[in-house]
Amino acid sequence: MGAWDVSVFGNDDAADLMYEFDDANTVAQVVPVLEDALDAVLLSAPEVDASDGAAGLAAAALVVAWSEPEMLEDDGDYAPQPWPRTADPLPGQLRAKAANVLDRMKKAEGNELAELWAESGQAEEFVAEIARWSARFA
Repeated sequence: MGAWDVSVFGNDDAADLMYEFDDANTVAQVVPVLEDALDAVLLSAPEVDASDGAAGLAAAALVVAWSEPEMLEDDGDYAPQPWPRTADPLPGQLRAKAANVLDRMKKAEGNELAELWAESGQAEEFVAEIARWSARFA
């Protein structure tokens, strides 16, 4: 796992996803990138692989940060800047998908990324990072 911290942006897979936003400045350009990453997690069965999980978590965080960009303050080095790229709202289904991704990824069962963090002794920190983002849906 190419990760440097437990933040949703602190890994190679999230960084790869962020490159896809380099020229994405409209909702029409951003939505497919976010939706593909979210769907990769939601459609994975029986296990979410670590790469899909990491990209899905980053996409879910970006959905949250669309209406709460201050959530990115701790992740400024890794998250796309500026964010959001437009004042136009994201489609409502993305918020529902993002919430579902965060719920799925905080569970260890069927989640390779959670297993890797558990092996590294940082499972508690990983779950806390997901909770930080999922709390925005409460």
